[in-house]
Amino acid sequence: MSSDLTKFLLFRDLNPVDLSIIAPYFSCSEYPAEYTLFSQGNAAEKLFLVVRGEIKVNYKPYDSPQITVTRLREGDVLGWSTVLGNKSYTASAVSDTEIALLQISGENLRRLVAENPQTGKIVMDRLAAAATPRWKDARAQVTSMLHKGMDMPVQDNGGSSMNDTTTNGFTREMQLKALVDQLSAYIETYHGGSVEFVSLDKDTLTVHLGGACLGCPLSPATLHGWVEGTVRQFFPEIAHVESI
Repeated sequence: MSSDLTKFLLFRDLNPVDLSIIAPYFSCSEYPAEYTLFSQGNAAEKLFLVVRGEIKVNYKPYDSPQITVTRLREGDVLGWSTVLGNKSYTASAVSDTEIALLQISGENLRRLVAENPQTGKIVMDRLAAAATPRWKDARAQVTSMLHKGMDMPVQDNGGSSMNDTTTNGFTREMQLKALVDQLSAYIETYHGGSVEFVSLDKDTLTVHLGGACLGCPLSPATLHGWVEGTVRQFFPEIAHVESI
């Protein structure tokens, strides 16, 4: 399994001791093309690292048809809901080609960190780096969110709204900024555009679309399908997402 880990960029320069500690917590699997890895709304149980092949990520907004929001390839990570504290996956993942994946359950990831704190910290820090290649001020709190695993807001069974401050001290605005930055990283990587947090006023989030999104005829779909849809998955109390 250590040799499988080194196929993935995050682990290629780790020393043999750390690799031997990490390896038992991961498994390697292969799937054919058109295989549904997980569906939107499924319980978020596993984090996946793409070793080979291509996966399309589909999102079904609450009021419009399903759209493909991005495609993931070697070196990408998916299934972030598993470590961000969301109860279910916020999108679906379907293989475009034959794929090879490394995967780890949320339970095993927590065990890795608990049983091997030093090595676990290396893994979590590298996952944070993979998730946030373009994050700036948000990087510190997002890294901490990944380490704690339950700091991103989750809608409970009663549909209640989140308080302005979480138990770990992250305000709702800080969490929204982190989520918007994550969305921007994907949009920039795969579409050449960007989205920037501007302000939060009660139940209205204002953002700025930039890059290739400026003047693009698909920008309304990006704003309301991808950005607003994802934000409302994590923050159901946000009623409006506007762009300036």
